[in-house]
Amino acid sequence: MFHASQTGRRRRFACTQCGACCNRSPEVGLSEAAVLSDLFVFRMMFRLYELPRKWSDGTTALSAEEFYETKRLLAAFAARKYVAKTKLGAKAVETVRYLTISALPLESASGSCAALHEGRCSIYDRRPLACRTVPFHYSRPEASAERDLDAFVGTRGYGCDTSPHAPVVLEAGRIVDPQARQARSDALDRARHDGDWEEAILRGLKSGGGDDGLPSLREIEANAPYGATTVSMGVAWRIAAEAGVIAAAECARLIASQKAVIERELAATTWGSEARETLVGMRAEYLDPRAG
Repeated sequence: MFHASQTGRRRRFACTQCGACCNRSPEVGLSEAAVLSDLFVFRMMFRLYELPRKWSDGTTALSAEEFYETKRLLAAFAARKYVAKTKLGAKAVETVRYLTISALPLESASGSCAALHEGRCSIYDRRPLACRTVPFHYSRPEASAERDLDAFVGTRGYGCDTSPHAPVVLEAGRIVDPQARQARSDALDRARHDGDWEEAILRGLKSGGGDDGLPSLREIEANAPYGATTVSMGVAWRIAAEAGVIAAAECARLIASQKAVIERELAATTWGSEARETLVGMRAEYLDPRAG
């Protein structure tokens, strides 16, 4: 429930460092994964988002402002966008599909971010952009920020401060928190920076699959209704080295760093049997020459 000060479309928020929202490790960009390769066990992730080509066809519940801002953000963060046709009942509707490429940490059974120690973030000064935009997210339209914030601070167990003493973060539906605004801008810069890397990965997506460790676009599309498609992060680093995005020595360092994290996590006791099996499989992937 909001404090009485949360009126007039003005929203206040301050983090109390309760750690409740650090209940999973964050999805990050490719270059962010390189910076955090000593901490998280990463998988490269392919995810498809789909929106109607036109807001006016009445197939979306988003407001016009949310719809067009969402399209703009998806286009900025997607490695590829293309037009497709989707059946809605008996009607064929033109949609735009956005393929994003990111890095997702493997989740342990602990129910908390791997960087969380004794309820505090152990990498606060180098935390990724997804964390810097909390209680918002840089990939979400500002037009939905008010609703997103209401849902965030209303989450059961979260100890957010929304009192009159907390700073104003939203004013008339617009984000005014300087840190969140800067992080949103930095995220767009990071997406542009990762563009050449993502383009090199796209060139490796073969229609029928291949022996390079990458899925085909067809496989990604087939899996999209059930979830994202993931492969070894070592494949991403190898492609980056081959494309000249990073040096060969940096690629070797990243792979060695990731191997060390996998071994460290296998020695821990926080992983369930299924996750441990995945870790063992990932260790085997890094022994595969395609990953390094």
